[in-house]
Amino acid sequence: MRAYINAKIHTLDVNGAEAGYLIVKDGRIAETGRSFEESEYARIIGKKDIIDLENAVVVPGFWESHLHIVDGVRSLEELNLRQIYSLEELRAAIISYAAKISSDDWIIGHGWDEKKLFGGVFPDRKLLDQLYSDKPVLLIRMDGHSLCLNSKGIDLMKIDKMTPSSEVPFDKEGKATGMLYENAANSVIQNIVEGFSEEYIENLVLTAQELFLQNGISSVNDICTFYGRYFDIYRKLQKSGKLKLRITTAPLGLDEESLEEFDQRKCDETDSLRIAAPKYFIDGSFGSRTALLMDEYADAPGSYGLQLIEKEQLKDIIMQNETINQPITIHAIGDKAVKIILDSIEETRVNNQRDIRNRIEHIQIIQESDIQRFSDLDVTASFQPVFLYEEELTLSRLGSERFPMIYRFKSFIEKGVNVIFNSDFPYGGGDMPYKKDNSKYIGFEPILGMHAACYRQLNKPESVEPLQALQCYTINPAFANYKEKELGKLAKGYFADFVVLSKDILNCSPDELLQTEVLKTIISGEIVYNK
Repeated sequence: MRAYINAKIHTLDVNGAEAGYLIVKDGRIAETGRSFEESEYARIIGKKDIIDLENAVVVPGFWESHLHIVDGVRSLEELNLRQIYSLEELRAAIISYAAKISSDDWIIGHGWDEKKLFGGVFPDRKLLDQLYSDKPVLLIRMDGHSLCLNSKGIDLMKIDKMTPSSEVPFDKEGKATGMLYENAANSVIQNIVEGFSEEYIENLVLTAQELFLQNGISSVNDICTFYGRYFDIYRKLQKSGKLKLRITTAPLGLDEESLEEFDQRKCDETDSLRIAAPKYFIDGSFGSRTALLMDEYADAPGSYGLQLIEKEQLKDIIMQNETINQPITIHAIGDKAVKIILDSIEETRVNNQRDIRNRIEHIQIIQESDIQRFSDLDVTASFQPVFLYEEELTLSRLGSERFPMIYRFKSFIEKGVNVIFNSDFPYGGGDMPYKKDNSKYIGFEPILGMHAACYRQLNKPESVEPLQALQCYTINPAFANYKEKELGKLAKGYFADFVVLSKDILNCSPDELLQTEVLKTIISGEIVYNK
């Protein structure tokens, strides 16, 4: 048993919004209150188990409800292209990286932006060959929805033998350009990832955990885990005591092998390692011009994006999952994609009394008439505030006249929709601001997301209040994950997952919010990070 005293605790519990102390017993909250001295626990708990927080601020542990654990750390540890601004820098970075890896390894780069690196156009195999041709090279765009291969990579993946399509374009010479989009891009990445060793993945997971705990994240949704073996690695690390983080995994919905692998592992779920709704993709992204729009792209007349699942197939998917009381998670960035999903849910709803918490991810642009339908159909709206740093990209793809239709955070909340905030790390986002220690934010940090949602809205009327933003990182994702009776707030009987902060993030200036530091992260009563 342990007491945390002398703090300003935002419990987010309607029966006690603010407290001065909390008691932890057996990993859960035993009591919260204003004055510890007046509590019966003050006579029971010894001095060594009383932690004075010296007027620091406490909030429930942040729930990062949409990211990619392994790919996120890979983007930092492999060839990181985020801070490369010229072909000369890129060539030097590739040569340097090639010298560090074995002769059989791919050169894999993450995070290119065509505007700052390739003169505003997508690269092709010829350009990459000029940069480096001795090894296979694969460079992934910052949104993760497209990539480019050099000729050696094209040969190894047998891309020239594929049928030309919008996902696999060929040039006038009858050869693959090297650019791949959506499912074709994902297939190539997965073929390479399958060869990664278990030890390599374990190290990535532990590195990710360290980053997340340093930023107050106690729970994550590894939104499309894809491989059953990743779940096995998480479980192995958990059994050994190395994994403290709460992880909710998910299979790729259109991959039968992925679905089967995770179905076989449901018997190994625990309180802190779970399997959730399968993930589907109905469209792509703004950056790759594959998000499905009602109206054409402002910078590509005649282009409306890609529809990756036909409506009848989507209706079958929804019905099959609803029949077994299982929700689904669907990626949809464009307004047409969102409308198709809502129509499909509405047309296939079997029983409105069932508690099926479907999620739609991203919703970067939406028709006004579709916002209320989220509430009517009990669909969670999942947003990434860090994408607000993509102002130039959003403007070029949509034009300023569509800005009133983007990132409708406040409108969704006012309509009673369950809104959750997250990052989609390592994808999306622009040039990040600096932290108090002069390091740059990476993009997944909840404090950065809160700041963006409250103070950096591109669609100004849709800015939210700090309390609303905090709820979107705590209570609301707990509800989306069916854990609202155990996580998301600091109330009696709930897991003791909380964060100690240097500033009151609900009552500080925008600059102070960005400079807020995480002092401690506690999961199930255990201090798992101490600054």
